[in-house]
Amino acid sequence: MSDFYQHRLVTTLHQLADPSFNDQQEQLKKYTKDKPITLVMPALYSEVEGPALPGILEHLQKVEFINEVVISMNRMDSTQFKKAKDFFSRLPQKHFIIWNDGPRVSEIYNELKEAQITQYIPGKGCNVWMAYGFILARGNAGIIAMHDSDILSYHREMLARLCMPTAHPGLEYDYCKSYYGRVSDRMYGRVTRLFVIPLLRALIKVYGNLRMLDYLEGFRYPLSGEFSISTDLARRVGMPGDWGLEVGMLVEVYHNTTVKGICQVDLGSNFEHKHQHLGHQHDDPEPTVDKGLMKMAREIALSLFSSITSEGVVMDSGSLKALRLTYERTAKELIQRYHDDSTVNGLKYYRHEEAEAVEAFSASLNNAIQVFTTEGYRARQIPNWNRTFSAVPDLADRLKEMIEADNE
Repeated sequence: MSDFYQHRLVTTLHQLADPSFNDQQEQLKKYTKDKPITLVMPALYSEVEGPALPGILEHLQKVEFINEVVISMNRMDSTQFKKAKDFFSRLPQKHFIIWNDGPRVSEIYNELKEAQITQYIPGKGCNVWMAYGFILARGNAGIIAMHDSDILSYHREMLARLCMPTAHPGLEYDYCKSYYGRVSDRMYGRVTRLFVIPLLRALIKVYGNLRMLDYLEGFRYPLSGEFSISTDLARRVGMPGDWGLEVGMLVEVYHNTTVKGICQVDLGSNFEHKHQHLGHQHDDPEPTVDKGLMKMAREIALSLFSSITSEGVVMDSGSLKALRLTYERTAKELIQRYHDDSTVNGLKYYRHEEAEAVEAFSASLNNAIQVFTTEGYRARQIPNWNRTFSAVPDLADRLKEMIEADNE
C-alpha cells in the first residue's frame, strides 16, 4: 500500500489505486491530440541483443497514445545500424533511430565543435540531447517521455503513469520524474541508497538548508532514468555530459521552471534494471574510482559540487573534510535502517557488503573533493537547444533532414 506523504517542495503522485490501462490509454489519446507525445529511448547497440528490449517493444506495440518513438543510439557500425533498424521495425508507431556516432550525425557534432558550442561525448547525455534536438526540429511534439532500454520488468502501465502528469490538461506540470522500488529478494539501488541520499543529507547539514538541496532531497529516486517533460522546457535545459546526468538534469529543471511545475510519480512496481559492478575487487590494493559505480558516484558528487557553488556557496577544504566525515556517519546510520527494513520484510541483507560499498563510495567522494579543489573542476554541460539553434540558424532543418535520411 502506498502512503500519502508530500514533501514540502516536490509534489509526489502516489499509486493509491490500480486504474484500468484501457481507461488511461483512452484519456491520454484524447489529451495528446493537442500535445502529442514522443518517446525517447537512449540505447547502446548491445541492448538490441540484450534481454530487456524485446519485452519493451512487445508492450509498446500495444500503446496507442505515443505518437512517435526516437531511439538514440551509439557504439555501432553500419552493419549493426541496419540490424537495429530491422529490430525496431516491429514498432507500429512512426520511429527514428539516431546513429550518434554515424557519419551524418558526426558531421553535425564536428560542426558544433568547430563553432565552440559543444563536442561529442559518447554516452547517454549526448544521446538524449541529440534526441531532444531532432524532436524539436521536427516540431510536432508537445511532450517528450524518456526511459532506459534495459528495464527487464517493463510494462505499458508504467508509461501511462509517466505521461499522465504532463499530458493531463488539468495538471500543470512541465516535468515529471519517476520513482519506484528496486527490490527482489534484497534491496538494490546502492548508489541511491548508500551514496546520493546520505550525501544530500550531509550537504544540507554542512552547508545549510539551501532551497536547491531541499528540492533534490525531496526526490525519492533521484537516479531514476524515466521522466516526461514539455517540449517548451526541453528547449531551455542544458544536458550534463557525464554520469551526473540524472542529478544534473534535476538541477537544470529547477533553474528553468517553477517548483510547482515539477512532480514525481510512483510507477508502482519493483523495477529490474541490469546491475552494475561496484568498481573494485576485494583484492585490489586501492579502490578504483574510474569505473563502475564508483565512477558514477564520483561524477555525481562533482556535479553536485558545481551546482552548489553556482548558488554562491563557498566549498573550502575545511567544509569539504567535514562533508566527507558527515557523509560516512550518515551512510552508516542508514545501513542499520536498511537492515531493519529488510528484516521486517523478510529480505536478505548483507551488512558487510553494504559497509564495503559505503567505504568505496567514500573513496569516490574523497577523489571528487581532490579533483574539485585542485583542478578547478566544472561539470561538463551541453548547451540547451535554444542557444544551439540560435548559434547555427539552419541547424534544425539540416538535423531533421540528416536523421530522416539515415532512416530511409
